[in-house]
Amino acid sequence: MKSTSNAPIYMKVYNRLKNQILSGSYPSGSFLPTESELEQIYQVSRTTIRKAVKMLSDEGFLSVRQGCGTMVMDTRTTQNYNQVTSVTESLKKRGYEVTTASMMIDVIPATREIAMDLQIPEETAVARIQRLQLADGNPVTLMENYVEYAKVPDIEKHQGHFVALYQFLEETYGLTIDSTRDRISARSADFMEAQVLGIEPKDALLVIHRITYCQDHPVSIDHVRVIGTQYEAEISGKGRSK
Repeated sequence: MKSTSNAPIYMKVYNRLKNQILSGSYPSGSFLPTESELEQIYQVSRTTIRKAVKMLSDEGFLSVRQGCGTMVMDTRTTQNYNQVTSVTESLKKRGYEVTTASMMIDVIPATREIAMDLQIPEETAVARIQRLQLADGNPVTLMENYVEYAKVPDIEKHQGHFVALYQFLEETYGLTIDSTRDRISARSADFMEAQVLGIEPKDALLVIHRITYCQDHPVSIDHVRVIGTQYEAEISGKGRSK
């Protein structure tokens, strides 16, 4: 592989392999060609191949299985919107180890928009929970959650002590979320989001704005930004709408 820019050769191999994985040329569950075959395909050294493969393995795209080969992993998390679940819970069901890299909980007065969604008076005290979630050590989602503070007194004392918010609300405050209303959109990551998530500015993000309910009463507002290549939604429909 001849270099046409100043980028290292292993980065060129990395980018081409990554693009082939994302496009489905190497589908999840399949194995990459052997190191020797990749050397021939890209006309590079084994050291270059190993550097590129290691980068992709570190990002969760590949898994090197001793004696078997290098398997392509399914990096997308599928969330079933026909059941009440969260991005965190969906990641865990896919086998990822989900951790919180950083968290901040503070109490703010409800803005007009927050008050309308939570059906509370404007300026009511609201707990704001901000988190960066990791999947197998890699940044995957930014989360902001808003809950009326009267429903979660002293929640700031639990800062850093939970990963899955819905489970925490149920176990600690008896708030069982039984329904949700979601608005999902796609947009490009801005500079700050890209820096935090370890992606490039303008990479695709899926943005989920959700209101959760317990017995038809609002519990939380969730604003979630997920790296687009690591997430997909599964929605079933029944009956024809005309």
